[in-house]
Amino acid sequence: MIKTINSWRGLMAIAVVLFHCGVGWIYNVAVSGVTFFFISSTFLLAMRHPFDRLTAGGYRRFVVSHALRIYPLHWLGLALLIVLALTLTGQPIDWGATALSALLVHSWSPVHDVHYGLNPVAWYLCALLFCYLIYPVTAHWLGRYRLRYKALLALLLAITLGIIMFPLDIPHREAVFVNPLSHVLDVVTGLTLAHLYHIAKPWSKAIGYRRATLIECAALLALGCVIAVNMATTWIRPWEDVIIWLLPQGFILVALAVLNGQEGAIGRLLLCRPLQWLGSISFEVYVLQFAAFHVFGYVVAPALGHYGWHTYGQVAWFALPLLLPLSWAVNRWFTRPVTAFLLNRLESKD
Repeated sequence: MIKTINSWRGLMAIAVVLFHCGVGWIYNVAVSGVTFFFISSTFLLAMRHPFDRLTAGGYRRFVVSHALRIYPLHWLGLALLIVLALTLTGQPIDWGATALSALLVHSWSPVHDVHYGLNPVAWYLCALLFCYLIYPVTAHWLGRYRLRYKALLALLLAITLGIIMFPLDIPHREAVFVNPLSHVLDVVTGLTLAHLYHIAKPWSKAIGYRRATLIECAALLALGCVIAVNMATTWIRPWEDVIIWLLPQGFILVALAVLNGQEGAIGRLLLCRPLQWLGSISFEVYVLQFAAFHVFGYVVAPALGHYGWHTYGQVAWFALPLLLPLSWAVNRWFTRPVTAFLLNRLESKD
C-alpha cells in the first residue's frame, strides 16, 4: 500500500460517511471518492498482481483470497444491522433482499430496495467482488497492449456508459451505477493508470520538493475545478456518477503514486500518523457506517432531545466518535485476525 493513497482513501471514506449523515455540501467529494475507491483498488492490484501469466490455479487463489477479505466484514456489518433493526429501530427486514445482500449479488438487481437493502453501502462490495472476478483476465489480456490502446478502451467504455445513462432519471441512473457491469470501466481505468505510472515513475527522480508540491496542488485543483463546474452548471450532471470523476481522481492517484517517497507538502501531510490510521480502518468505516448511524440515532440522539433520526444534519459529526472507535476495534480484533486465519487455511490447502 502506498501510504499517501491509504490516507486519501481514509479521507474519501469520511466524506462518504458525512454525506450519508446529511451533510449535503460534501456530496461531490463523496461521489468522487467512490470512484477513487474503485480505480485505486485496481491500480494497487496491478502493482502486486500483474498476471503476466494466467493459470486456473492462480485465478482461483486470487479470487478466493480477495473474497475472503470482503465477506467476513460484510457479514458482520449485516448482522449488526439485523440486530439493531430487531431491537432498536423497528425497521422491517426484507429477508429475501437481505439474503441476496449476504451473498453479495444484490446490486445486480435494478430494484432500489434490493440493491441498497439493509446496508445501503454494501452495493459497493458486490461491485468490488465482481471487479475481483474479472481483474485477472482483464489484466492478462490488456497487459499485451500499449498505453494508448488501454486509454482508448477506457474512453469507449465511458462513452458507452454515458450514452446509456444520459436519458435516465436519477433513480434509474443509480440502478445502472450500482450494477457491477458499470465498473468494468473502473477496472480498465485502473489498469491504464497503472501503465501510466510505470512510464512516469522514472521521471520522478528529478522532481524536488517544490515541484512535487505543485503537482499535488494541481491534482487537487483539478478535482476542485470539476466540483465547481458540476455545482455551477447542469450540463455534466447526467455523467457525474460515471465519467467526470475519473480524470481528477485518476490524476490524484497517479500523482500520489509517482511521488511516493518524494512527497511535496500535501503528500507529507497525508503521511501524518492520524491520517495513516484513518486509512488503515477506511474499509471498516465504509462498511459499518450505517450501524453507527442507527446507534447514534436511537441511543445517543435521545440524550440530545431527539429520537430516531435518519438524517442528522448539523450534528452529523457526532456520529464519528462512535464510528471510528467501532471501526478500529473491528479492524483490530475481527478483520485482521479472521482474514489472516482464513488466508492461512487457504494457503495450507494449496
